[in-house]
Amino acid sequence: MTATVLKPEELREQGNQAFKQGKYQEAIDRYTEALTILLELPLSETAKNDLTKCYSNRSQCYINLNQYEDAIEDATRALEYTPADQKSLYRRANAFERSGKLNEAISDAQRLISIAPKNGSGDEQTNLLLRKLRENAQSKHTQQTQLTSQIQQMFKAVRSNTNPEAALNNLLVISREDAGAEGILNFDPELKLIIEFMQQTERIILLGTTRVLASLVKNSYKRAELIYLKLGLPSIARCLAMSDADIPASAAVLLHNMIMSMCDLENRRKIRKPTNVPFNFDQSVIEFINNTFRMLIGLIDDKTCSGIGRDCCLDLVVKFVDRANGCNWVNKFVVSGVPKVLRVASTVPDLTDNDIKPYPITEQTKMHVSCVLSVVYHDLCSDQEREEFNTECMEFIKALRAKDDVQSRVRTISVLAVLLQGPFDTGNTILGSQNLVDLMIQMAGSDDVVQQRIAVEAIVLSASKKDKAAGILSQGADILKNLYQSANEDIQVLALVGLSKIASSKGTDVSGSIVAEGSCQTLGRACCKFLTTSDRFDIRRWSADGLAYLTLDADVKEDLADNSLALKALFSLCQCQDAHVLYSLTTIFVNLTNTYDVHKPDKEMTELATYAKQHIPKEHLKDEKSFFDERRRKLVEAGVIPVLVQLCKHKSENCREQIARVFLGLCENEKHRGVIVAGGGAKALLPLALEGTPTGITKATQALAKICITTNPEIAFPGQRMLELVRPIIKLLKPDRTALENFEALLALTNLASIGESIRRRILKEDGFSNVEQYMFEEHPMLRRAATECMCNLVVQEEVVKYFTAENDRIKLLVLLCGEEDESLIRAALGTLAVLSSLQADIECIKDLNLEDGERQRLNNLINENRIICRKILDVQSFAEIFKHLCACNNADLQFRALYIVRNIVQANKDLATRVVETDLMDILFAMKEIKDETLVNEKNQKLASDIVQLCLKYGLIQRNKDQTK
Repeated sequence: MTATVLKPEELREQGNQAFKQGKYQEAIDRYTEALTILLELPLSETAKNDLTKCYSNRSQCYINLNQYEDAIEDATRALEYTPADQKSLYRRANAFERSGKLNEAISDAQRLISIAPKNGSGDEQTNLLLRKLRENAQSKHTQQTQLTSQIQQMFKAVRSNTNPEAALNNLLVISREDAGAEGILNFDPELKLIIEFMQQTERIILLGTTRVLASLVKNSYKRAELIYLKLGLPSIARCLAMSDADIPASAAVLLHNMIMSMCDLENRRKIRKPTNVPFNFDQSVIEFINNTFRMLIGLIDDKTCSGIGRDCCLDLVVKFVDRANGCNWVNKFVVSGVPKVLRVASTVPDLTDNDIKPYPITEQTKMHVSCVLSVVYHDLCSDQEREEFNTECMEFIKALRAKDDVQSRVRTISVLAVLLQGPFDTGNTILGSQNLVDLMIQMAGSDDVVQQRIAVEAIVLSASKKDKAAGILSQGADILKNLYQSANEDIQVLALVGLSKIASSKGTDVSGSIVAEGSCQTLGRACCKFLTTSDRFDIRRWSADGLAYLTLDADVKEDLADNSLALKALFSLCQCQDAHVLYSLTTIFVNLTNTYDVHKPDKEMTELATYAKQHIPKEHLKDEKSFFDERRRKLVEAGVIPVLVQLCKHKSENCREQIARVFLGLCENEKHRGVIVAGGGAKALLPLALEGTPTGITKATQALAKICITTNPEIAFPGQRMLELVRPIIKLLKPDRTALENFEALLALTNLASIGESIRRRILKEDGFSNVEQYMFEEHPMLRRAATECMCNLVVQEEVVKYFTAENDRIKLLVLLCGEEDESLIRAALGTLAVLSSLQADIECIKDLNLEDGERQRLNNLINENRIICRKILDVQSFAEIFKHLCACNNADLQFRALYIVRNIVQANKDLATRVVETDLMDILFAMKEIKDETLVNEKNQKLASDIVQLCLKYGLIQRNKDQTK
């Protein structure tokens, strides 16, 4: 069966109808289809006329959707075919005016007046438009004059040092609008005044000017290029190197915005491409990228650069060095940048070494270095590239080890600690190949506080993988116990983390042994004490790291869930941007809520292990459902939802997966779902369901499905979000998903399909029909029932009816499902058949209506489809037997649905009614009509039975005797 190809004029008419109904995007689609056909035809006068109308009408659609550039383009194309087309001129003038191009709008309006017939219907309207445009142009000119005057006054105030802070703040506000930004650069086109301000030493002027520049270059290649060429990178580098708390940060924002605009990264990142394929930049942009990264690397390795400035430079490298979403500078960075950042990593501020001047660093610097190295390593595509990276790091460590004095040893282990926080595989390789474990343990056992702190940190980080913790840490366990008694807070908390890792190496298995020094609870309370009493970020960060391991123990979970101060401290720590810290925090939440994956051994394997006297893991009693349900409740009451919503914005896919796990765990309790929606959780979960790790996407989608099942989707997912929700939920309808995920996805789709036509259309567009239908054949009764219930809501859509009128057994399946034992399944199948068989109109009334040809054809099609459905129901061999039992059953709801379907069939036409009369169903209907006892048949059902009999009488298929109907 081939699809009917519509003519261009038919498509245009469909577009016109959609436009009248306010469906502008649908109208655009129809006009576009018509244009596609017209552009392939010979260019006759008729074709020109049709092309003009389609382009002009599509232009008006774009205007209504506020897409003015597209509207201008279409109106211009229309005028190419018909230069004097008044509608196209008016629409282009309108689009020009709305997009701020007043001169062009006035020109079109004047032309329109010149060609329009005098005293015509559009004459007055065009004059009004022209008058309005002239007034707007005058107003705009006046505003521009005032703006220029304001800018002049602001620059004068800065130069004369008359309240320069207020003047620069005003310039900043002005620069945020395109007109204001252009006004500033028109006033100072060569940037002479701005360069003068940037060369000053006064903090207020320098900071304010940097902020104005950052605003000027945002989202504008032209302005960014001008400032790059005129101002130059050295002025920005000078600001980045300063020790001021704010100026380096403002300079970093300026450089960030400049890179985004020059490289057009905001738009490029929207394009889907393989992660190992870089963006294609012009040569001038590549030169800018090279100069920028050389400047950043130079500042990172410059000992006159402040610690804050160095952190800003490292952060910019993290954001833009990769090839997947950045400037593709990774390979160059391995050669020229890695040795320099490793030199920074080797800096130990407390180390006394008169021969080497230290780099100024902050508490965050080494974490920034770890992030840089991690981003670079993970962006490398081949084994050879990763080998080159490892070689660079290995050679650097070897060079440090060559001297073999105290300073070199400390620097070696300091670099190792940074590598273990970043590219762990590289750090682990170096740890084994250079025999550094013994060196770490030796340094940890020394009396030197600096050596102790660096070594303990490296020992702890070397056991970042839980399965390696017992092996590495057990060698230094006694040393860690001694260092835990240190008076130095840094050493004490690091030793505590090491002991925590040893204690937690058993995981959730309560049958494993723990450290002799004390229970996990004791260590957990110590971590909580550091967390709640210390003002230092590093101390609180390490405390959280320890808890991330200790919370595998159920007793620690219970203590922490009851410790409101510790929970608040963890929540406040979530404000940082450190990926390592955030992963530790999300791990704590996962452990507290028991939302990690639990792999239970096979029963037969357990019996075999018991027989062989092998160790069998045993779960803690407090890890049972009643306990973790209570912990989840306490977390929700403590305010974890806004914290999770905030964490969803983090870029780390692993963190986002952890958050999705927690959300899913909390959604298991129906009472929490309203709190999650109110706290913005539903909105935050949607991006997690669209992007991330496969596990994270699945967990987030299942959480959304749970919310959708029990909450009105119009409240939880208003507007466009409901449409975006469809695709991820349909992805749960796959055979490789669990039965629970399938079931909840079906329930969520059932709820969504009940909302309206736009949602049902989206479900169909995402291949929802076939995905739902496959579960109607499932052996699992709940899946079969849920799929049928969902189908019942989908068949309301006209397009779906065609799936059942085609040559297939879909109707037969529904009739057979009506003969099952599950009443809920029968109800859903009957409901689906009731919708499919119902015309929802009286055929006789339809025939008498005065309808347009299109509407008449549509109604005729509906009548025809209705009769096909009814015939297919009757064609099922077991129809009479199944419906006879349903019409006589004691379930009033099922009885009503069955009678409703029979009435639809009889109402369709006389031939179908004849086939019903020939079955045993009529005996039941006669009997129902005469029953007086309402406990046997209610009034509504009896009315249906009577309607069927009356229709048969009307057709003349049965006759009325004196005493009864036959």
